[in-house]
Amino acid sequence: MKKLFFILPIVIGSIISCSKSSDGGGSTTPTPPAAETPVAFTINASNNSVSLTNGFAVTATLTSIMPSSKGITIETTVVDQTNSANIAQSAAVTSTSAVNNLQLVNLPQQRWCTATIKVSSVATPSNSASQSFTVVYK
Repeated sequence: MKKLFFILPIVIGSIISCSKSSDGGGSTTPTPPAAETPVAFTINASNNSVSLTNGFAVTATLTSIMPSSKGITIETTVVDQTNSANIAQSAAVTSTSAVNNLQLVNLPQQRWCTATIKVSSVATPSNSASQSFTVVYK
C-alpha cells in the first residue's frame, strides 16, 4: 500500500506534464511571416508618348516600401498595336533601388505600341503591380 502512495503521485504528475494546455502554451506551430506591403510605383510616361528614336527612356519609381530585402523585379513588354506582335525587350531587371531608369528598345517606326512595366517582389512574385502606356516612334 505504501508503494501505491509513492507511485500514484509520479503517474499523475507524468500525465499532467504531458498534456497540452488549451491556451497554446505548449504549441509548436510556427508563426507565419508578416505579409509584404503591396507593390506600388509610378512611371514618368503617359499615353501618346512620342519618341524621336527607336528607343524610349522610362523611369519607374517605387512609391511603396521595398517589399523585401531581396528587392524588386522589373519587366518591360512592348506590343505593336498594328499586328499585336511582341517586340523583344531587355531581360527583367532586379533592383533594390526605389528609382529605376529603363529603356524600351526596337520600337517600329510610325506604329503605335503599348508598353507595360511590371514591378514585382523578388521574394513574393505574386506581389506585383503593372502600368501601361502608348508610345510611337515618329
